[in-house]
Amino acid sequence: MSDQTISRIYEACIAAMSSNSNLSSFEAITGMMMMHGLKVEDQQAAFELLKHKIETYFSTEQQPAHILDKEQETIPWLQSVSSNEYYSDRYYEHLRTEGQLPNKVISVMKSTNREILERLGNPNIDTPFKRQGLVVGNVQSGKTANYLSLINLAADYGYKLIILITGIHNNLRSQTQKRVNEGFIGKDSEKQKHIGVGHSNDPAVMAVIKSNEPHCFTTVTDDFNGKIRASTAVRPENAKNPVIMVVKKNYHTLDNIIEWLRNNEDGQRFIETPALIIDDEADNASINTSKNPNETTRINGQIREMFNLFSQGSYIGYTATPFANIFIDPDDYDQAKADDLFPKDFIFTLEAPSNYMGAKEFFLNDNGDPNYDSPYIEFIDDNESTIPLKKPKDFEITELPKSLIDAMYEYLVSIVIKDVRSIGNRHTSMLINVSHKTQEQKDVFGLVSQEYEEIRRAVKYLGAKDQDERIQNHHLAALYRKYLAYSDECHVDEFFEKLQNVIETIKVKIINSASDDKLDYDNYADGLNVIAIGGYSLSRGFTLEGLTISYLIRNTAMADTLLQMGRWFGYRDRYRDLCKLYIPDASFEWYAFIAQSIEELRKEFIIMEQSSLTPSEYGLKVRNSNTGLLITAKNKMRHAESVTLSESFSESSFTLRGIVLNDLDQQRRKFATFGSLINDQYGLHSAYSHDKEKDHELFLSANDVTVNDITALLSNYEYSIDDLDRKEALYTYILERKDEMATWDVVIHKSFLGVQAPSQLRTFAKSCYDQDHVKTADGGGRILRPWEEAFGLTEEQYDRAERQRKVAGISQTAQFYRKNRDKPLLVLKSLDLKKRQKNAEGETEDELVFSHVPAFAISFPKSENHQPVSYIVNKVYVEGYIGSMEEADEELGE
Repeated sequence: MSDQTISRIYEACIAAMSSNSNLSSFEAITGMMMMHGLKVEDQQAAFELLKHKIETYFSTEQQPAHILDKEQETIPWLQSVSSNEYYSDRYYEHLRTEGQLPNKVISVMKSTNREILERLGNPNIDTPFKRQGLVVGNVQSGKTANYLSLINLAADYGYKLIILITGIHNNLRSQTQKRVNEGFIGKDSEKQKHIGVGHSNDPAVMAVIKSNEPHCFTTVTDDFNGKIRASTAVRPENAKNPVIMVVKKNYHTLDNIIEWLRNNEDGQRFIETPALIIDDEADNASINTSKNPNETTRINGQIREMFNLFSQGSYIGYTATPFANIFIDPDDYDQAKADDLFPKDFIFTLEAPSNYMGAKEFFLNDNGDPNYDSPYIEFIDDNESTIPLKKPKDFEITELPKSLIDAMYEYLVSIVIKDVRSIGNRHTSMLINVSHKTQEQKDVFGLVSQEYEEIRRAVKYLGAKDQDERIQNHHLAALYRKYLAYSDECHVDEFFEKLQNVIETIKVKIINSASDDKLDYDNYADGLNVIAIGGYSLSRGFTLEGLTISYLIRNTAMADTLLQMGRWFGYRDRYRDLCKLYIPDASFEWYAFIAQSIEELRKEFIIMEQSSLTPSEYGLKVRNSNTGLLITAKNKMRHAESVTLSESFSESSFTLRGIVLNDLDQQRRKFATFGSLINDQYGLHSAYSHDKEKDHELFLSANDVTVNDITALLSNYEYSIDDLDRKEALYTYILERKDEMATWDVVIHKSFLGVQAPSQLRTFAKSCYDQDHVKTADGGGRILRPWEEAFGLTEEQYDRAERQRKVAGISQTAQFYRKNRDKPLLVLKSLDLKKRQKNAEGETEDELVFSHVPAFAISFPKSENHQPVSYIVNKVYVEGYIGSMEEADEELGE
């Protein structure tokens, strides 16, 4: 049962069902299988595969894009230009017949890119124009397919030169060139064969294809280098067909293009050829980060200079992380290089199809809160001694965390289960990204290769044994435990038999600038199973085919960089349940925050759209993090301002991100004094727990404690460096709602009242201890447990919250307790802190280092006075809502 046979049957089914809505899928599929002579023994597996592919094709939903532009400033011009849309039609037909995208997705892509092109200048008139815009997609959501649609449409309507600037790495440029070859040019010039949109079995059609073939000055292996520049005879102003080049964001390459453009026949200052410049990953390397206001960084200056050479030009940036782009100074101008690349004319926001798995699905629940019970997340808590999140200087990786080996087992199981399900995607990848340093990647590569070889030998020589013998081997026993989650899909003997068939096919590759390894999926007709180890090269834009397991330990402090590492986002039809992301706790919190921020920014774009304003007129803001996470690199935010509009803790919990460890006795006395005060004024009684299995007997509670007593304690608590900014935000939030939060529930651990009682235990990695405090966000566990947020709820409130939780299908969460709470809850805790480290024999052991450490947490109900959080705002926002800095200085002077 070949892929080609399945593809032919699939195309025939789609065509038949599109023209006859009364034809059932069963009739269509079985009829087409018989028509194509599929063997009886293959028909059941083929039926399940085809049925799912067809259902996905017809059921996938696609929302239209959102456009931020003033319609009255856009003069519609497409209908005034005669075009048979040759390039566009064949591209959409290619997507349709290859089954790459469902009809609804193609339809929205079509209309979206007509809207984008309408907002670019009309290349068929003599009037000069310059248009600058931005298209915001989702990581791994099909951005390339969208700009290929625009390229084809632009070629149909008169754009003669298209310069596609990809990322900064060779592998991404090569991968993009392949996509352009298939989706626009229709030819692989190196192999001298027609492919994709340029392939047909009809000689008459092939004649038309060849006569309309675009000129391309780059290949899969060759960028626009000096040799090509010198030898290229075709000039865009004289070319009959469109000219395209796919280039890396590299200053040598961009210099070659500028030199080639300047060397036009007429020696004119401006080139008359209408040009479309598409800047993929437009937030990376394209931003002017120069400290000197009279200078530009090299790449930024080159793109601006190149754009300024054309009398008719349109520049469009594409990115999934637009933070840096909206912080560009819209007023920055250089006479030689013209305007900076701020998207002054429009921003399009692409919506992902319904079958896309993105940041929301991985990190947030239906209410938009962090989803600690995400089925796709496995928390790494054993890496600090082997691959710490923050590596000391000269650190060497000499051992793999057990969690990484577990992830390898999970990966092997995913290959087998994909095979059992007869999933059409023949490639299966695993991503390991634990360092940006090539030497550390090399160290991990060696250790992973060694571990894999042990697993391979175990599977090869013991996989055919009976089950009792198999599980005597620790590798096979671990694989069996992972298999049990899918045991209803195949028998254990079948599982190990299939594993033996694939174990020899798996490659371990290191992908970085110092390695010759490549992820050449196209060279593996039967599929590539690969464990890919890398850093930057596997971050931006690059697609790992059939990715199931990702293992990430990275401590970058920039939200956009972190999100772009998310190669696990994308489309995983029929195997999304096999996908797992292994990350530390701290990284999860960062990703959850980023997911919330990008969703909020998208809503800002929609508000701008509804207000009929351009990005030059509507100030944009991005939620600021209180975890130390930067929105983007500081040098990309030189024209941004930090504005705390108001912090909000509505329906959320406040937990300390660090605990001060010096002068613990003084802190204990403060808590004990507060406890005595509460006991004298309100009376303490045994804390009632709705969950009888928990250690509620260690707590005492009081009701209706006044907000003044609460703020007195909170203002005197010694906060660690991790919480200094949040202290002010917390205190302000409560004071602004003193009437709303007039009374509180308080729960106090008995040990603070002189009662001998065991504290709760928290175990942290050695690296979490930083001089005089411990970082709770980087390991160990959260201070506040979900069940503790039920303290103070009435039985009615608790039962209602539990019903809501069960309906939502989330096991470990406190969000519904907060939703039903009518008073804030303060929890004063006593913690025993252990340090996890290795002993002289190299074994992991836990050492108790601090006892009865005071800590607190707060569970907040919904606030009726709910305000946005602290934001980073762009220059348009500052000048439009706050006033320019010059105006502010004048007011101060008066």
